[in-house]
Amino acid sequence: MKINIYAMLKTLLFTMQNGKNISSGMELLYNTSKNRYERKIYKKIDSDIKNGIPFSKALENQKITSKDIVEFISLAERSVNFKISLEKLLHYLDVKESFKRESNDKTSLPIIYFFIASIVVIAIKFFAVPMQIERSMQYSQEIINLISHHLILAQIMSNILFFLLVFFAIYFLILLIALFDKSYVIQDKAKKIALFLPFISSIIFKFEKFALFSMLSDMLSSGISYKNALESAINSTSIYKFKLAMQDTLYKIKMDGKFIYHPYLYDDVERELLIGIGSSKQLANIMNEISLKAKMEAMQLSTKFFRLITVISILLMAFAVFIEFYTIVLTQIIIQKGIIDASKGMSF
Repeated sequence: MKINIYAMLKTLLFTMQNGKNISSGMELLYNTSKNRYERKIYKKIDSDIKNGIPFSKALENQKITSKDIVEFISLAERSVNFKISLEKLLHYLDVKESFKRESNDKTSLPIIYFFIASIVVIAIKFFAVPMQIERSMQYSQEIINLISHHLILAQIMSNILFFLLVFFAIYFLILLIALFDKSYVIQDKAKKIALFLPFISSIIFKFEKFALFSMLSDMLSSGISYKNALESAINSTSIYKFKLAMQDTLYKIKMDGKFIYHPYLYDDVERELLIGIGSSKQLANIMNEISLKAKMEAMQLSTKFFRLITVISILLMAFAVFIEFYTIVLTQIIIQKGIIDASKGMSF
């Protein structure tokens, strides 16, 4: 069971805009929810707030949302206007959800093909081939000798096909979990694995960059200082290269007051955009442009990957159909030919 964090924050913003506090919003959520699990979580958060625990910490204690949202709320609590910061957080969540919706539309077809391919492959591997091997034992030794090598080859091909299916299915699932899983812990582990894999590591990098700069842009727009926003981003990102680059940037700002353009974070075009920035508002706009650019690149890469997975799943199905023909039809042809040849031999 998961809490809809967007709906919860939207309700809290609504209550605050009507002159009430967060605790009142939590009470409203508790009183209107018909789900026992949700009511339990809302009650615990409200109890923590009334006991003087910050809202961000109360959320973190319940482990119902990702680290970036907790960090955003933590900074919002220290900002000049919490309501504005909360509005920006909701915008940040909107942007992330829109990316997921766009990506989900592209995953439907490969998921369907993989599902069909899985059924066919499993049927061949665990039913068709073993059944033919078992049935072959009913024939004479001459027929068994005739088809044994044929069925061994069919078994080998079905094993290869099954391995390929498992390999590509795991590869596909790792990306889906790394991008879309609602459990932060599971998603974080999937991301760490995905970063070592060809192709999908580039998608994860671009997606993380899109989310990171979108968060930075919204934080700066809500009045949070760049240093604080950067510290929050460091704590929330799971990509070590990004974390290292931002730590280096933060150190340079603190020591020399200089803004550096780390190659892990910015390409040549983005560095050119950042040169001559004179205000937080301008910086927020540029961060938003960088975020949109990363989102577009992530979508392009993910589209290519999903197309590739679709083609692979179709090829796996085609291979499965060939093995089925080879195992069932050709085996029967060989058996019939062996029987005919044997009967001719007997006639002489």
